Amino acid sequence: MFAGIRSRTLGITATFTLACGSLLAPATAHADASLLSCIGSQTVTYDPPLTNTAKSTKVTITEVYTSCKDTAGITSGKGTFHVTETASCTSLNNPLGTQDQPTYQWNNDKRSTVLFKVTSVVRLGNGTSQITAAGTVTQGFGKGSVATRTVTLPDLSPTACSGKGVSSQSGPATLTFA
Repeated sequence: MFAGIRSRTLGITATFTLACGSLLAPATAHADASLLSCIGSQTVTYDPPLTNTAKSTKVTITEVYTSCKDTAGITSGKGTFHVTETASCTSLNNPLGTQDQPTYQWNNDKRSTVLFKVTSVVRLGNGTSQITAAGTVTQGFGKGSVATRTVTLPDLSPTACSGKGVSSQSGPATLTFA
């Protein structure tokens, strides 16, 4: 129902990350062949909040990775990006192919800029959506590596959407560079 907007926030710097409640645990991100693998979360805020009426909304996406394994002493990191979109709780967009370009700041003062493109949106049996974006590290740590980000997001609450609206949501996320 809202996977398109979520993916845009995520996948376009605007893959609106929607989540909370009982989410599926992300897949283990500590693969042996990875240059970097992290587990964390993504939070999206909407200003003004999303309702059932489409309007221009400033979307801020923050990814926080608290458990990282790498080859350069990275144990955690954070990335934030912004987009303004016309959106509502009931908007249906095709997120496949949307892009975003976050810059991650790592705990060891290194940075990585990644150009992502949404490659998959899978509707899971419990009503959540799993959005995957793949791309390339264009600057900083891991330059030239393939990057993959996956976020699991639930459907928006119809009650919240018809009332004051949804001002923020978050869900589990994984990030790998290989």
